[in-house]
Amino acid sequence: MVKRLRVIVCGLVVLAALLVSGCAPVAGQEPSTSPSPVVSASPTPTASPTPTENLQEQQQRLDFEAAKEAYLRSNAEVDRLMLAGGATEPTAILKQTTGGFHLEAMMNALRTFKKNGWHTDRSVSIAVVANDGWSPKELSLTACEDLTNVRFLNKRGKEVLADRDRLYVHTLIATKHRGVWKITDGKSEAVKSFVNGVCES
Repeated sequence: MVKRLRVIVCGLVVLAALLVSGCAPVAGQEPSTSPSPVVSASPTPTASPTPTENLQEQQQRLDFEAAKEAYLRSNAEVDRLMLAGGATEPTAILKQTTGGFHLEAMMNALRTFKKNGWHTDRSVSIAVVANDGWSPKELSLTACEDLTNVRFLNKRGKEVLADRDRLYVHTLIATKHRGVWKITDGKSEAVKSFVNGVCES
């Protein structure tokens, strides 16, 4: 069973941790595990297993790929909305790919941008990592997000929050509901560097 990671109150994958001051860990926080090698987003998975995997390994692979796709789609939608100046309500794509605490955290950041008249000037660079935790209805992922070149701009085009952290490791929980994987929980941590495409704190 995958261990729950409801760790940081304002832990939006990408931005909420940057926007809300005084983020505090929730009591009983668990340290994040060392991530596995980066697994790139792959084409639509095939139904037949590879010669070296059994049926359970095939199901794990397909589930991880579906969860990664959900994360990549949700991240691309957040990027689009941040470039446009935020949002007050979740879009259809966000509802399809996220839920629970994760969706609440993303919407907190999007509403903050909308309220303040902020927008980003480019998309975030990301890599998705597969973790070991898996069950038929819940699994864990890690994402590295690089905001080094991303600027947050106000209505006058002036940069805001320029002194924020730029590299993040996001430890994510995906859950399966009615056959659909969604990112629903997790935590965010600022890091100093990524090494060879692998998140390193």
